[in-house]
Amino acid sequence: MAFTTDELLKLGLTEEQAKDVFALRGKELNEDKSALDTITKERDSLKDQLQKAEEQVENLKSLESISAEQKDAIDKLQADYDKYKQEAEAELAKTNKVNAINLALKDTKAHNPAALMKFIDVDAIEVDDNGKPKLDDVINGLKESDPYLFEAEESGKPNPTIVPGGNPAAGAGSPDDAFAAALGLTK
Repeated sequence: MAFTTDELLKLGLTEEQAKDVFALRGKELNEDKSALDTITKERDSLKDQLQKAEEQVENLKSLESISAEQKDAIDKLQADYDKYKQEAEAELAKTNKVNAINLALKDTKAHNPAALMKFIDVDAIEVDDNGKPKLDDVINGLKESDPYLFEAEESGKPNPTIVPGGNPAAGAGSPDDAFAAALGLTK
């Protein structure tokens, strides 16, 4: 229902009273308009905050995917590190085992202890708690199958002499005499 001056006059109000009613209604409308503006501003502010929150959520979702990618990368690096660590520990253990075998071979009566390594399967050798390899069976097997690798034991078997030991005797068969005899210059 719209208020007009005529309708207020028909109700029995004077013109001055009608103006006062319009002034009061104007104040009321201004207050309502001000409240409406405040509510509209608050609504717009909340809409902006909601939009910013949605953008942040999307940003966080993208960060979450980056974080998942980074987590996967970190997990992969950790797995690679663990693998390399295990390989390094295995290689170190094998090196220690080979060194222990080499040291133990030096205690045998072999002509060339380093050459014996060619006949030994390193993986088949066990190491005791002290780090010493258990080589007795292998060494005994090599002594039976390839006795030439070892110095002769006092078992009565002769060790073959390939080259005579010591220096040649002086004067007898010196190289100068053999050369002179070949040329026919002997005295």
